[in-house]
Amino acid sequence: MRPRALPAFAILLLALAGCTQVHAPFFAGSDPYAPAGDGETMHRVRGEAPKAAPLAQAEGNVWPGPIQAEPTLESLEKEQLSLPGQPAPPAMPGARPGLPAGTGVGELPAIPPVPRVAGTPPFVTREGSAVPSTGTPAYQTIRMPNGTTGIVVPNGNGTSTIIRSDGAVETVPTPK
Repeated sequence: MRPRALPAFAILLLALAGCTQVHAPFFAGSDPYAPAGDGETMHRVRGEAPKAAPLAQAEGNVWPGPIQAEPTLESLEKEQLSLPGQPAPPAMPGARPGLPAGTGVGELPAIPPVPRVAGTPPFVTREGSAVPSTGTPAYQTIRMPNGTTGIVVPNGNGTSTIIRSDGAVETVPTPK
């Protein structure tokens, strides 16, 4: 039986010789797979005492002061008016002389009439007649009686949809 055991042992030795990373802690001395490092965390992992000094309290008050109040528009305007070398603010449109600044707008100027596109009848809305000003066969822009604007899109079924500048939508009969 000895001759048969010898080739099996030789094959085993030959297979072990092909392994380059054989770990033998009793003979090699240290574990080659152990993590390396010299930082504070590695010292703690190894069970050694930390070498860093403990944190100390800072002297004095380290907290910021109270939050300052947000300036109002009125206080910013007063600051701007009080700066030397600043020009006077422009007069408000329609303001009456003798009133202190910022007391009101006064009367607004009248909205000028919109020129009407030749051959286009006005759209009848719940506020009154809306006059088309520009556009193409696919859409038209209109001026509402209250001065706002809108876009008219024909639906093709005898009605048109008005999309106002404030986002309101209205369906009205298309004028002929």
